[in-house]
Amino acid sequence: MESTQLNCDMSSQQEQNQQKKKRRKSTLDTTESHIQNDSKSHLTVRWRTEAERRIYSSKLLEALRRSSRTPSHPGKRTREVRETADRVLAVAARGRTRWSRAILAKRARLLRVRKVKKQKSNGDLRLPERERRWKLPEVEKKVKVLSRLVPGCQKVSFVNLLEEASDYIAALEMQIKVMATLSEILTATGGEVSGVAGTDGGLSS
Repeated sequence: MESTQLNCDMSSQQEQNQQKKKRRKSTLDTTESHIQNDSKSHLTVRWRTEAERRIYSSKLLEALRRSSRTPSHPGKRTREVRETADRVLAVAARGRTRWSRAILAKRARLLRVRKVKKQKSNGDLRLPERERRWKLPEVEKKVKVLSRLVPGCQKVSFVNLLEEASDYIAALEMQIKVMATLSEILTATGGEVSGVAGTDGGLSS
């Protein structure tokens, strides 16, 4: 009888310990989930703040003023404005996201390439290998397309891709608003960037 009672007590104790472990794990998972969600929310919301928009506007206007001092072809000028806007946006992200680091890294690579003499077209240039093509499920196709649209996210997990895409979209929305306002101001001032007054060019309004 005593042996049976002892076994029952030990079994009961083990069950209690297992339940405690499950509750502890559940609490930790919930806490970690809250932390991750708060972090994601903070990354996305910060692009919608007036302070962040003002900082981006000021840096973008300053960068455009510097680049406007060098005359260039209209087509090339349009590309330079686009590259400048993206680069300033990546700098504003402070390297916290993969997409911003990818944009800055691409910029650094382009600068290095421009310093190197163009190779002769005598077969030295190697054509990129063709990507293997195979049929993918519809969802995977869309994920693949999304990974190509978000800089630096072609080899990340699906969860990380969604996080990066959410932040990138929020950043682009802010960029569009700022550049639309800048376009209106430049139209009013005759297209002269140097004629835009104020530290942030009035873009924060």
